[in-house]
Amino acid sequence: MFFKSNIFTCVDIGSYSIKIAQIKKTGGDNFKILDTALQKIPKETIVDGIIKDESLIAAEIKSLLAIMKKKPDYVITAVPSNELLVRNIEMPKMDKKEIKESLKWEADEQIPYPVENAALDYIKVDEDENTVNYLISAVKKNIVDNYKSPFERNNLKVEVINVIPMALISLLDYQEELKGNIAIIDIGYSASQVTVANKNNIILSRTIDTGGNHFTKTIMDVEDLEYDEAEEKKIKEGLKIESNSDPIDSMQLDAALGSDDRLKTLAGTLTGEITRSFNYFSIKKRKEDIDKIFITGGGSRLKGLKEFMEKELGRDIYRIDTFKNIAYPIDDEIKDDFAVAIGLGISEVMADES
Repeated sequence: MFFKSNIFTCVDIGSYSIKIAQIKKTGGDNFKILDTALQKIPKETIVDGIIKDESLIAAEIKSLLAIMKKKPDYVITAVPSNELLVRNIEMPKMDKKEIKESLKWEADEQIPYPVENAALDYIKVDEDENTVNYLISAVKKNIVDNYKSPFERNNLKVEVINVIPMALISLLDYQEELKGNIAIIDIGYSASQVTVANKNNIILSRTIDTGGNHFTKTIMDVEDLEYDEAEEKKIKEGLKIESNSDPIDSMQLDAALGSDDRLKTLAGTLTGEITRSFNYFSIKKRKEDIDKIFITGGGSRLKGLKEFMEKELGRDIYRIDTFKNIAYPIDDEIKDDFAVAIGLGISEVMADES
């Protein structure tokens, strides 16, 4: 008889770093974090959500797992959101044996590539007397294989492959923040993901090709800085413009504000795309509004970005507090990097109870 491990090793492979959290299920929907680890990876190791150097990622995972407290018996990871497609499909009620095949045919009409090339998953999100509403997620199989490869190189089996929006939704669900329609703005290294959800139902999920690295590169170009210097400047100074009481001419003003103007242009582009996503939601869900907006991801650490977005959107935005109601000591500078990894574990803990 197979007994499922109650210790989950949750691995978030990001374009900037790899994060691992080991979570122990302690009964019901309760858990405790046993250990965490983070390792930055070289730039361009992952490009547009594709792992270009699988052997390097495999080696980094091996090194991180070697310092974890427990052997990784039950591994969970997530594929990037770049290629993720989510669709809501309403179908008549039918026998369980018919559901998978019917959903496959429905998905074939919805995704822009052959369904045989897709890894499909679905959950039931709502039903009435005659119909059932399913949420289907689809990712290209080659992406799934790409993210499984580093584990296979370490002779590890990935038990669960989740998607990043669902991991973040699970984290907010555990924190009792899933009230009404919520939006999550996840600003990653190379791209950002906008997700609008109601409970466990993803209504909208969209990738925007602007991430934290675009802001860093802008500072590098304008200020002639090395990458690490630009990253530090981004976090410490960001979009803030220091006032100067002394009068300066227009050329001096352009020089003084050049970097900041370009950062604001990028922030404006990103916020504009987020606005488009929210407008699409409003059209799709007539008479409904987004009740609360959350922000997360390493790119959200750009100083002043949250405040800039709040002004442009005319809405309050709340940072996801990854370790809210979780007793675990961790450095403030990196705690929010673990939102996806912790969410992956919570998703599995709560799945056991559904």
